[in-house]
Amino acid sequence: MALCVLLAPVPALAEDARLDAAIGKALFERPWVPAPSSTRANDGLGPLFDARSCSACHPGGAGRGATALDGAGRPDGLGLVLSLFRADGTGDPVYGQRLETMTLPGVPAEGTFAVGIEKGRRFPRIEAPGYGPLDPATRVSLRAAPDLRGRGKLELVDDAAILALEDPDDRDNDGVRGRARRFATPEGGSRVGRFGWKASHPTLAGQASEAFALDLGLSTLLRMEPWGDCTQAQTACRNAPHGRDAEGEPEIGDAIVSRIVAYLSGLKVPAGVDDAAGARLFASTGCAACHRPFLPTRGGGKVALYTDVLLHEMGEGLADPAGVPGAAAGEWRTAPLAGVSAALAHGAGLLHDGRAADVAEAVRWHGGEAAGARARFEALDVRQRRALIDYVSSL
Repeated sequence: MALCVLLAPVPALAEDARLDAAIGKALFERPWVPAPSSTRANDGLGPLFDARSCSACHPGGAGRGATALDGAGRPDGLGLVLSLFRADGTGDPVYGQRLETMTLPGVPAEGTFAVGIEKGRRFPRIEAPGYGPLDPATRVSLRAAPDLRGRGKLELVDDAAILALEDPDDRDNDGVRGRARRFATPEGGSRVGRFGWKASHPTLAGQASEAFALDLGLSTLLRMEPWGDCTQAQTACRNAPHGRDAEGEPEIGDAIVSRIVAYLSGLKVPAGVDDAAGARLFASTGCAACHRPFLPTRGGGKVALYTDVLLHEMGEGLADPAGVPGAAAGEWRTAPLAGVSAALAHGAGLLHDGRAADVAEAVRWHGGEAAGARARFEALDVRQRRALIDYVSSL
């Protein structure tokens, strides 16, 4: 009798989870509109923004965004954004943390950006800045919208499992160090960052809230500013209509954020091709030292994303113009490789700014802690190198 009582609610709970994920998918694909609108739960976009929906930058069920450039060096589609930051971790005092390229009527535009290429590197520049020049201390860097499929399952990995992979002093003398990025919690402890190019968020909800604020100009409980990324210097933006239902309430309530998180958490990890020989080459060249094929999850499972979510120093070639508190200029979270095949199939470039057209090019940009793996890759004979490239390209 007791066993039946315990088991009876399970199907209902599973159905609730499926419903939350389905609603989250609809919200992920929903085009948001400016306030005020006839549907208050659908408004609040902007006033400055980069897209009208989450799926605009993460198409095909939350895949990687477009990174191509047109003939003038401007982004050809959505998927590349221009990050603005200073060494103390703050954004530009006038433009904020992002150069938003879209605006609502009555709010001056921040401008657009184009990208120059020199020896394969991408150098962004702001065109027609709407609020004058950037602060001299502000640095700029491109960020590509990453593949989100399966990434939510990183929340199932305990902090202890990630911390066990740290080797900041290179005790095993393999040249690979790696360290976790830690964030203080209100309870007095810390959490390990695992989402974002610089491991900037411990939780999927935190990453989603930042995207709402910077990409869409929508407030959440974690980012309460209804004007999004608009600074005090942008008075027209601050004074524009916003979508709050009541004083002190965010435009995007926790129910919406939690359902989008449910959708992303339920997305399957992209499956690669079963290639034992390729996997052995991947390990023997040292790629698997950082791009770990899987991480253990609570309950004895595993998530096969090909990352350790640690920060690694990747050398000058991949470095940002400056670091921020918690992550140096050349430090990047190991990017998950699961989904590379879909990115290549859709012509999306690899690495944080989309500069690499294929796997071989991406590997050749690896320096710093990855210099040894790159050297071993280059030392392979033509057949072995092709086999390794094919393996990674199939993930």
